[in-house]
Amino acid sequence: MTDGGAIAQLAHAAANLRYSDLPRAVVTMTTHCVLDTLGVALAGTTEPVTRIVRRTLTAEHADGPARIWGSSQSAAVSVAATINGTAAHALDFDDWAPGSGIHPSAPLLPALVAVGEEIGCSGEELITAYVAGYELQERLGMAIGPSHYARGFHTTGTVGTFGAATAVSHLLGANAGQLMMALRIASTQAAGLKAMFGSMGKPLHAGRAATAGVQAARLAMNGFLASEESLLGPQGFVATHADELDETPLRTPFGDPWHVLETRIKEHAACFGTHAAIDAVLTLRNTPNFDPRTIEAIELDVPPICIGVCTIADPRTVLEAKFSIAFAAALALVKGTAAADQFTEKVLGDPEIERLTKTVRICPDPDLAKTETQVCLRMRDGSAMRAFADSGQRGWLDDVSEQDQRIQSKFCALAGTLVSPSRAAAIAEQVAQLQHCPDIRALTRTWTPSE
Repeated sequence: MTDGGAIAQLAHAAANLRYSDLPRAVVTMTTHCVLDTLGVALAGTTEPVTRIVRRTLTAEHADGPARIWGSSQSAAVSVAATINGTAAHALDFDDWAPGSGIHPSAPLLPALVAVGEEIGCSGEELITAYVAGYELQERLGMAIGPSHYARGFHTTGTVGTFGAATAVSHLLGANAGQLMMALRIASTQAAGLKAMFGSMGKPLHAGRAATAGVQAARLAMNGFLASEESLLGPQGFVATHADELDETPLRTPFGDPWHVLETRIKEHAACFGTHAAIDAVLTLRNTPNFDPRTIEAIELDVPPICIGVCTIADPRTVLEAKFSIAFAAALALVKGTAAADQFTEKVLGDPEIERLTKTVRICPDPDLAKTETQVCLRMRDGSAMRAFADSGQRGWLDDVSEQDQRIQSKFCALAGTLVSPSRAAAIAEQVAQLQHCPDIRALTRTWTPSE
C-alpha cells in the first residue's frame, strides 16, 4: 500500500492551517505548553544527561543561530534542538497527551524555536506551527494505538519525530506535498525504545525527535525524495511498528476536536503512570493525625499498562526513581510532595522512604483506566486506609485560562533555579503574550541565567 488517503488528508490539513483558524482557547493552551516546557527545560539544564549531551555536541558544533536554553551560548539548529529537547524531558515533568500517551511539547517546541530563531519567525507563526504539529502527531499516535507502545516503542521518540517534522515544515512554508514528504523522511528516523526508561536514553529520545524532525522538514523542502511506501507500505512505519492502523483519528478534522486542549500539565516530577498513586496517597496523608511511620504495607492496584513501565522495585538512581511507582508513593507519603526538588540522591537514601518502598505490593487491575490507581494503606494497628485517584482529569473546567496561575507558579518555581524571580515573572508574561511577538528572538535572548 502506498502512502496517501487519510494520511495525505492529514498532511494537507496541517500544511494549510492558519492562525485565524485557531480559537482563543487553543492559543491560550499553546502558550501554556510553551511556558511549561520552557520551565522544565530550564530546570533540566543542570541535569547530568543535559550536561553530557551539551558538552558532547557543542564540542563539534560550537556556533550557530539557535540558543541553548538557560545559557548565553548558541549553536547550530540541530544541536540546539537536541540539547533543548533533552533538557525539556530530563526531569520527566513535561506535558502529556492522554490520547496517544506522548509527551507532546518536548520534541515540538525545541525544534520550532531553533528554526524560528534562524528565520526570525513571529509568535503567531510559532503558535500555528506548533498546533499543526501537535494535532498531526496526536492523531497519528492514536491511529497506531497501544500496540505500538506495547511492542516497546517510546511514542515521544517515535511519533514525536512526525510532530516535529510537521511543525517545522509548516514554519518553513511547506505545501501539502512537501509536508507529506517530510513525514515519509521522518518515518525512517523515528526511534525510541522503552528499554531506556529510567536511564538517560529516555530524555535523549525527545532531543533526537526534535532534531530528526528538523532534518526531515529541511530535506523535504530541498527536494529530497523518500519511498511512497514509507508510512503505509508492507515494510513501512505502521506495518513494522504497530499491529494495525485505525484511520478514524486520521480522518478527524482539525478542530473536531482540538486535541491540544486535552494536554495535561504535570503536577509531579515523575512518570505519568505514577501520578494517580501519588494523588491517592496525598489524599490519605491529609487525614488528621496521619503518620507515615504507622504504615505497615502499601497496596497499589494499577492499570496493566504501568507494569514494566513505572514499576522499578528497587530504584538505584534518581532517574530510576521517577519510574518507580513504589518509590513515588513512598516519597509522597513521607515528604508530602513529589516535586522536582525531591528527586535527589539524598532523598533516594532516606531510610523511611526506603522502608515504605519495600512494603509496596503492586497488582495490575484490567478494570482500571490508564490514568487510575487504587491505594490501600495497611496500618500497624490492623486498620486500613483506602483512596482512589484519576490523574487524567484536565486542570480546568470551563476555560483553559483557569489554569493560568498554576502554570505560571510551576514555571516560576522551576525557572527560579536558574533565573531571578523577577526575570522568571517577566518571561512568563512575555510568553502569555506570545501571539503578539513580532520576532521570537526578542524572547529567547532572555532565557539565560541571571547575572
